[in-house]
Amino acid sequence: MRPPRRQGRRLAVLTAATVAVTGAGVATAPLAMAADGDAATVGSWSAPFEEGGAGTPRCTYVPNDTPGDDRERLECKPTAVTSAVLPDGRVLYGNGIESEENAEEGGVASLSPESRSSRTRVVDLTDGSPSWRVPGNERSDGDNPNIVAGRTSDDCLTEGPLGVAGVPGRGGDGLAGSVNEQLGGPAADPTCSPDDAQDNDGDIFCGDIVQLPDGRQMIVGGTDWYNEPSVLEKADGDPVNVGVIELEGLRSARIFDGADNAWNATAPMKFGRWYPSATTMSDGTVMVVSGTLKLIKSTQGSQVRRTETYDPTTAQWTENYAGLASEKTLPENARVYLAPNGKLFYTGDGQMFGPFGQAVDEALFGVQSFFDPETETWQDAGLTISRSSPASVALPMKAPYDAMTILRAGGTLGPPPGTYVATPTTDLTTIHADGTVTNAPGPMLNTPRWFTQPTPLADGDVLLTSGARNDEVVAPGLEIPVKQPEIYDPETNTFTPMAEPERARTYHNNAVLLPNGQVLVGGNSPISTGYGMQRDAVPGVTGNNDKDPSFELFSPPYLHKGDRPDVDYAPSAVTWGEEFTVDVDTATDADVSKVLLMRMPAPQHVMDNDTRTLELPFTTDGDGSLTVSAPPSGKAAPPGFYYLFVNRSDGEGGHVPSVASIVHVGDFSDDANAPQPMGPETVEGFESEGATPVESNTHLSNPPNPLEPPTVPGEPDPLGVPMAGPDAGVPATGAEGQADEAPADVQAPPVGDPALVPQLPLRGDRRAPRRTGQAR
Repeated sequence: MRPPRRQGRRLAVLTAATVAVTGAGVATAPLAMAADGDAATVGSWSAPFEEGGAGTPRCTYVPNDTPGDDRERLECKPTAVTSAVLPDGRVLYGNGIESEENAEEGGVASLSPESRSSRTRVVDLTDGSPSWRVPGNERSDGDNPNIVAGRTSDDCLTEGPLGVAGVPGRGGDGLAGSVNEQLGGPAADPTCSPDDAQDNDGDIFCGDIVQLPDGRQMIVGGTDWYNEPSVLEKADGDPVNVGVIELEGLRSARIFDGADNAWNATAPMKFGRWYPSATTMSDGTVMVVSGTLKLIKSTQGSQVRRTETYDPTTAQWTENYAGLASEKTLPENARVYLAPNGKLFYTGDGQMFGPFGQAVDEALFGVQSFFDPETETWQDAGLTISRSSPASVALPMKAPYDAMTILRAGGTLGPPPGTYVATPTTDLTTIHADGTVTNAPGPMLNTPRWFTQPTPLADGDVLLTSGARNDEVVAPGLEIPVKQPEIYDPETNTFTPMAEPERARTYHNNAVLLPNGQVLVGGNSPISTGYGMQRDAVPGVTGNNDKDPSFELFSPPYLHKGDRPDVDYAPSAVTWGEEFTVDVDTATDADVSKVLLMRMPAPQHVMDNDTRTLELPFTTDGDGSLTVSAPPSGKAAPPGFYYLFVNRSDGEGGHVPSVASIVHVGDFSDDANAPQPMGPETVEGFESEGATPVESNTHLSNPPNPLEPPTVPGEPDPLGVPMAGPDAGVPATGAEGQADEAPADVQAPPVGDPALVPQLPLRGDRRAPRRTGQAR
C-alpha cells in the first residue's frame, strides 16, 4: 500500500544577494556573476568560508610533539583533499600533506619527520550555515601494521636491508616481486617500516575513499612517512632533520561511522598501497587495484599488480589471484569503474607521474582492460592514449543500463613523464554489456586543464572545477592555475564556461554535489615548490603554494531558473527491479522531465570510481504521482545510498531539479519517507563567517599566514589568475559587493574545537523542525 501523501511546498529559488555583515559577524554569502550577470547561464558562487571563520587565524602555534624539540609547531586548518557526503547530508573530509608548513629544511630532508597523520573534519551545511564537528579520533585509526615496536631506521639498514631496498619482495608487490616468484626465488618483506617517534604512521593521505553499502565510509591505503636513510633527526636531539624522504604505502583500511562520529580500523590488506583505487562491485564488496609500496625507492618496477576484495559482511580481504593473468601493470590512482557487464573496467588513465610511479612496462598503461571477478583475470579490451590526472567521470545511463560512457577530459597525454602541459582534448569511452569498448573524440575543453575535479550535477550535466594548465607533480610550484569552471552537457555534447570563483585551487582540490543541488568546492594542498620549501614561485602567476582550508559554494544555472519541483514523498529504500511511487507537487507534475538516481559522492585526488548517474523510467498519473522503475540489479546500481532528484523542464531544453531525497538501493525496501537533509532555503539563505585571506608567500621558512589579522567574506584572491573564458579578468565579487571590515568584537571558535553537538534530524516527514542558531 502506498504511504500517505505529504503536503508539499513550493519555494522560489535564489535571487542575487548582497553581502551584509551583522553585529554578530555573520555574513550572507555574495553571489558572483559573470560579465553579463546572467546567473541562469553561468551560475554563481558564494564567498569563501572555512572552519572558525575569518576571525580565526589559518594557522596557530601548538606545543611540539617531537621528542627533543622544544620549538612550537604550526598547526593549520585541515584542507579538503578527500571528501564524502554522508547519508545524513553532512560532508566528511580529510587533510593532505599535514604539517608540511613545519618542514623548515625543505621537503626532501624534513617533510617525513615533520609530517603528521592527516586530521579529518565533518562540515554540516544542512541548516544553511556551516558548522564543524571534530571526530573523536580525528587522525583516523590504523597505523602501519608492518611496524615492529622499537625498530629504528638504523636497525632497518642492518636487520632488513631488503625491505630498505624494496626488492625482491613477494609476488604481486610489483614486477620485481612477481618475476622473482616465477623464478622460484625466496620472498622478502618489501618494506622495513621504522617505529619512529612521530604520529605519522597511519596517514590517510593518498588513500582512496569509498562508500560501503550501509553508508559508512572506508579509506584504504595511505602513507607512512619516514626518512630512509635517516642521518639526523630532531626527535633524537639533533639540531636539524637530515635524510631522504620515504612514503610507504599502507596496508591499512579504516572505516568512518557517521552515527558515532568515529574512525575504526578494519582488517588490513595484504599489499601496501599508496595511491590505490577502490571501486564498489555489484554485490557490495569493494575491489582495490594498484598503489605503490614505496614512493621514492620504487624499485619494484611497477605498482602493485594484484587486486584485493573487501567483504563488508565479514570485514575481511581476499587476494584475487589465479595465475599470471590475474596481474596487470596499472598507473597510480588508476581510473576504474564497475562496467555494465559486472566486471571492473580500466580506462587507460591514472596519475602517471607520482613522481616515481613509473613502471618498466608503462607503455601498457594505454591498454584498456576488464578484470573479471569470477575468473580473477584481466582481459584486454582495446588501446587508447593514456591520460595523466584527467577529469574522468561516468555519464548518465539510461535503461536498460547496458552501456556506460565515460568522459575523459584534459590531463596530460602519455605515460611518464608525459607531455607536462595539459591538453584541451577529451575522449568518450563507451563500454557495452557484451564487453565491446569504443573510443571516440569528444568536444574540446574551453581551457586546457590538469587535475580538474568532475562533479555530476543534479540535472545530468557535469561540472569541471579547479586544476592547472600543467602537471604540478613534475615541477611543483610552477603550475598555472585554472579558475575557469565549465559544464559538460551530455545531451548536446558541449562544454560551457561558467562564472569564476574567488579562489584558485590547483593540486589536491576537491568538490562534491550537495543534497540541495549546490556544489561544495574546496581543497588546494600543493607540493612545496621544487620539493623544497613552501613559497610562491611567481606570485600572481603561478599557483598559491600554501594550503587553502576554505570552501566555496557553486550554484549551477539550474538554481537560477525559477521554482524547483517539490518531492513530497519517496521511499527511503528500494529493491532492485521494483516499481516505487514518488509524489511531487501537482503543479509541476506535467513538467517532470527526468528522474535521476545518483550515487552519493566520495572523491579523492579528483577521482570518484563509484560515480553513477541513472536516468530512471517513470510514468505519471497527472495528479502528482510518479511510478518509477528501480535499477534492475547491482550491476546498474551497486548497493548503497543515492540521491534521488526529480527534474522539470525549464522550457528551453534544460532541467530544474528538486532537492535530493536520500534513498538506499539494494536488496531490501522501506516505505518510510526518504530524508531530505537540505531544503531549498539553504541555497538562498546561506550564511557564513568567511575565510582568512590568501596572500603571497615568498619568504624562505615563512609558513602560510600563521597570525594574519582576519578578513571578511568577498575579498578578492590576490593570487587569482583569470584564464580564458567569458569571465577573464572579471573578479568573483565586484567592489560594490565587498563587505566592510568585520567588527573588532567578532569572536570565532578556536580551530579544532572538539565539542560534540546533537545531530540534526533527517527531514523524512518534511515537517521535522529545523534547528537554527545552535552552537556546534
